[in-house]
This record gives sequence, structure tokens and C-alpha cells, in this order.
Amino acid sequence: MKTRLIGRSLRRHVALSLGAAALLVSPFASHAAAAVRAQTQLNGIVTVVHIDDFAHHSSSLQYLLDDPRTGRRTELHFDGAPPETLHSGTVLNIAAASLDDGSALVSAATAGAQTTLTLQTATASTSFDASAVVSGVQNTIAIIANFTDATVAPAPSQIQDILFSDPSGYSIDALFRESSFGNVGFSGQVVGPFVINFTTASACNLASWADAADAAASAAGVNLASYPRRLYIMPSAEMGVCGADGAGQVGGSPSRAWVFNNTANDVYAHELGHNLNMAHAATLANQYGDASDDMSADGYALRHFNAPHMEQMGWMPPGNIVTVTQSGTYTVAALELSPTQAPAPQIIKIAKPDTGEYYYFSYREPLGLDSGLRSAYWNRVNVHKYTGAYGATNTYLLQLLDDAGVFSDATNGITVTQVSHASDRATLQIQIGAGGPPTCQVAAPTLALSPSSQSSSAGGTLSYTLSLTNKDSSACASSTFSIAGVVPSGWSGTVSPATLSLAPGASGSATFAVTSAAAAAAATYTATLNTSDAANANHAASSSVAYVVQAPVQCARYVPTVTFSPSSRSGPAGTSLSYAVSVTNKDNSSCAANTFSLGKVVPTGWTATLSPTTMNLSPGGTSSATFLVTSAANATPATYPIQVNISDAASAAHNASASGSDVVQADTQAPSVPTGLTASVSKRTNVTLTWQAATDNVGVAGYEVWRNGVRVATTATKSYAETLASGTYSYYVVAYDTAGNRSGPSSSVSVTIKSR
Repeated sequence: MKTRLIGRSLRRHVALSLGAAALLVSPFASHAAAAVRAQTQLNGIVTVVHIDDFAHHSSSLQYLLDDPRTGRRTELHFDGAPPETLHSGTVLNIAAASLDDGSALVSAATAGAQTTLTLQTATASTSFDASAVVSGVQNTIAIIANFTDATVAPAPSQIQDILFSDPSGYSIDALFRESSFGNVGFSGQVVGPFVINFTTASACNLASWADAADAAASAAGVNLASYPRRLYIMPSAEMGVCGADGAGQVGGSPSRAWVFNNTANDVYAHELGHNLNMAHAATLANQYGDASDDMSADGYALRHFNAPHMEQMGWMPPGNIVTVTQSGTYTVAALELSPTQAPAPQIIKIAKPDTGEYYYFSYREPLGLDSGLRSAYWNRVNVHKYTGAYGATNTYLLQLLDDAGVFSDATNGITVTQVSHASDRATLQIQIGAGGPPTCQVAAPTLALSPSSQSSSAGGTLSYTLSLTNKDSSACASSTFSIAGVVPSGWSGTVSPATLSLAPGASGSATFAVTSAAAAAAATYTATLNTSDAANANHAASSSVAYVVQAPVQCARYVPTVTFSPSSRSGPAGTSLSYAVSVTNKDNSSCAANTFSLGKVVPTGWTATLSPTTMNLSPGGTSSATFLVTSAANATPATYPIQVNISDAASAAHNASASGSDVVQADTQAPSVPTGLTASVSKRTNVTLTWQAATDNVGVAGYEVWRNGVRVATTATKSYAETLASGTYSYYVVAYDTAGNRSGPSSSVSVTIKSR
């Protein structure tokens, strides 16, 4: 027997035999080790916590009583099996024996007689509505809490994926959304890790650990009030922590759950399932034996929940659940199918009169996340039993049926045979009592409208598609369903076709066209389709959609978006640099196109061009222009602002601008060496020099003429002439730019002037 699952006092009082199907609570005599100090009156709200040790098929229940007036928390033990009416949210006012370890011993019989289930208690932290379908997004805070001597292995990002955002689609959120047909999802955040002041040697005290983790998260700025679901990720059970894989409060909101085996995805699903008030998916021999459901043991791939849990949670519509009372041949559709697409009921129930329970028959296929279901459950009818009563009571898998497989209950005279199966359904032959010909079982049809909401301006026509499925049993004849629409006064609605004749299990479709009144005010309106059958009142069904009349949209003008690309360019003085200017009209779609004028601003002495200088843009339209900027040749090195302005003569709202910068760099690049230097002599004393132009990154300012190693002239042209006396002369030319950078000398030429 595993006893490390629970705290000091609970270890002495509550245990579960390995392999047993129900919790065992020890009798009064076993409490002798904890001395009774006095009788006390207890008042408060009960919280029930399931503690799970999957490896040893061991489970225990912990009962905590919180008094909202005093803040006192008391652990409860019972001198027999705890009353079935005792659930999270139960208000208890009862006498008990106070034990020396701070817990209390309660008479199970007396507690059962005095408990009251709280449906709406604003001050209670665990109020629960027994009649409500479990639905809505469950805002969840996952708090990673490390001990001083042990840490959680997965990183916060890994836990974030497990719970909310697995890119492969296998998150806990995806599981619940798919399994509940969109009724339930989980969203939230992962915070921590935080270190709480406990060690692996500390006594197992789930509530104290959670309180410490809450305090650490609150100190870090987390608003816990925003999260009715609280999940505590704690070091692994392999480190000796509680000897459990996880624990979960059974029902209630806000709720708490603890995960120690923090790398097994289905442990998260299991404990959060407890929070939603589900108990275990068991077999008669094993507390966790029904692996078709995440409420069994850990280590399996994520999979859907079984048929009893689907009904308990309210996720399977009543029209898709049939309670059979007569012998006959019945079809059951795959449990994974969307209820609106299922060709037949998805859960068949048969009452078990001797115990007050029900048998549940469902058909499982590897569809969606149920591809993770073990193949032993595929293509087979799964047979369960369940009390169907409110509260966290186990479901029990009894048998898996192949074709020709038989389930028999001789005590109640029930025999069920799987006759055949297909990819989306199975056929059952059900014999109840003495038998006889199959009897028609009439059920309300399934009626769905899509889309659920559309928008139009007043006077517009919107079309919705109706899907209608006959849910009668196969022994029934075809039925003719009349379809009529109900729309607001002054509107019109037509259905085509207005009648559908459908055999049992068959589906048909029609179009519902709704036209709003031309003067309808902007608001959300409801349009409804009703089905009826003159031959059978049970064929009535209805479904509604939203028609949103939009207010006329007036033209609204906004400042255009102007971008400068690149925001900065650089070059020496006198350089021309190009920029791209993009303009986007941000007016709403009700406005007409506008013409935007583009203007430029550059430093004095500079030149610039814009092309184009106007743009005609519709709302949302974008166009671009080229802004070519040439700095002054004598501009000193610096960063200069440049700007493009946008204006519109028709609307001042369109005034905008964008700025950039033009960086003038110092010119350190010398011109190229002049080439092609030649010299000629005329009239015996006249010397003429010519050469090819040099090049420069900015521009050549002129040339120096050197004779016999001495500079004799500068010129802006590519020639030079002079008159000389007799003698021999050697020339070369040097180019220079405005920054004073000089090229190397050209090749030399020589001339000789002869005396007369």
C-alpha cells in the first residue's frame, strides 16, 4: 500500500488498496493514534482534492474545510465512507472531533445529512453550479514552483507549449477545444520559476505549497484574480515529492491543480479534468484502467474523453444522446465527429434498473486527437457504466465489442451485439427483456445554421446555410420537416426549400435569406429558424443567427504616412544623392481619392528635384517619388537636414512631412593622372601643350603645368601655350580638385627651341 501520497494526518487515516475500484476509508478505531482533544463546531466551504499515483494505481481523496470568516483551514477525516453529496463548494456546519494534529474527525452519516450544495455563493472560493454545462475559456495561470533543493526540469516555454501553444496542435487547450466541440478551451500564461521555502523532505502539504506559490507570483506582479484556474508545476515525484504524479481539486472555481510528473502531457489534462469535476476513467479492476480517456493513467498520447464524461460535461448535445427502452437495430456514430455532422446519435444509453446506473455505448475512431487513442479501442463499440449523477464519480469501462461481439446483462435482460461497423458508425442489435420487433425511437432533429453571425448595411440581404439531421432510430419511417423563419418586424426572410423529407440518420440543407429593413438602426438582430412536423411534435427544433446592421460609414480623413528611404546618405560636397519617398493615403474606405502635392526643403545653395510632384491616391493606396538632392560644391563637411512636405489643397488633414539627412563628407580622393600629354613647336619659339582630361569623384578644378621641375602655370583647360628662348625643355601636368587633392604627374614630354 502506498502511503506517501498525502500529508502527515491523512497518511494515518485514508488509503486505497492497490487495484481497487473505489476509495477505502478506515473506520473510527483507526484514528486512535491521533488523540481527540475536544468536540468543536465546524463552519465553512469544502474543497475536495484527488491525489493521483498512476504508477501504483493508487488514489486518495483529501477533504479541506475553509472558514471564510476566520481564514482557518481544517482537514477532515470520516469514520466511514465520505458522503456522496460532499463536493467542492459544499457548505458545512457540523460538530466534529478535534484531533491533536489540527485535523478533525467527522461522522460520515451526520455529515451526509447536513451538507448543502452551494450553487451561487459570491463569497465562496469553490462555488459550483451542478446544472451548468461546462463551457467557456478557462483562464489559467501556471506557476512554476521550485523547492530549495529541487527544480522543475521543463523550461517555461516548454510548459507554455504543453498547455497553450504547441505548434504541432497537441496542447491541452487544443485537446479540450476539440473534445468539447468548442465548448471549453484553456488560455493563460506560465510564470516563474519561483522558489518556495520547502524541500523534498517537507511533509506533503499541497495547500501550503500552493499558498506559497501564489504569494511569490503576486509579489512578482501577477494578478491572480484574473485566473480562476491555478496550476502549480512542481518538482518531479522521482525526487520524493509527495510520491504522486499530480493532484487536482474536484470541481469548483477558482480551482487548484498540482503537477509533479511535469513532462507527461496527459497528467496536465487529468488534473485539469478533476478541476472540471471529472473523476477517474476506471475499470472494475483498476482505478485508472480505461485508457480511452485522459482521466485514466499517465504516459499515453492525448485522447478524447469517454461517452459518460461527454454527457457529464454537457459537451454532447442532448439530441445526439438516445436512451433506448425497446429492442431493435440502432446506429451509433463515431464519438469524435462534430455533433452537427454525425449521421446518427453518438451515445446510446440503456438503464440498469438493479443499480440505478446506465450503460453507455459509443463508437471510437482515430479521428483528430483521438489518433493518439490506443488501437485496441478503434473500430469498436466501447461499453461503459456510470451513475449519471452529479458529482465526481468514476466511469467504468466494461467491454470492447468487435463485429459479432456481445455484451450481456442477464440480471436486467439486456443483450447488445455489434452487428457491423464503418469508418464513422457502428450498427448495434439491442435486445431488452423478452424481445420483439424493433421499435421506432423518435428524437429531436439536429438543426445548425452557419455562419453564426454576418454583417451588412441596412437593407442588405444575407444568406445562411441550414443543416438538418433526422435523429430518429432506424426503425422509424422517413419524416417531412417544415422549416419557417422568424425575423424582426419590417424585415423579410425566406427559406428554400421550405420542407425537407429525411430518412432516419439522413441530413439535408436549405438556404435562409434574410433582408433587413432599409431603415433598420445599427445594432445586432436575431433571426431564427424553426422546424416542425405535423405528424410528430417531437420533431420541433430551432436555431438562431445574428444579423449585424452596420452604421453608415462617413468619410474620415487622416494624416498620410510618409516614409523616407534611406533615412540618410553621404558623399563629398557637390555630390547628387537619391532618396525614395513613399506616401500612403490613410483615409477610410468611404472617402474619395485625393491629390497630394509634394514639396521639398534643402539647405541654401543646394539643388533638388522631386519626381513626380503630385500623387492621386485612393484610400489605402501607396505611391513613391524620387528625391534627388545635390549639395553645394563648397559645402563644408557636416550633416544637413532635408525634407519632403505633403499637402492637399482640399484638406488640411493631409499635411505631413518626412525628413532625412544628407551627410557631406570631406573630399580626400585625388583626381586621376592626366594622360596623352603632347607638345608641339610653332613659329620656332611657340610651345603648345595638350592632354586628356583627368577624372575625380567630385570634379577636376584645374591643372598645373610644370617645366623643368618648376610649376609655371595653372589652367582650367586641357592645353597650355608659351613662347620660349632657345634651349631644351621638359614638361609634365598635374590635375587638382576643389579640395586641393592633387594627382600624380603625367608622363613627361620634351621640346627643343633652336637659336636663330
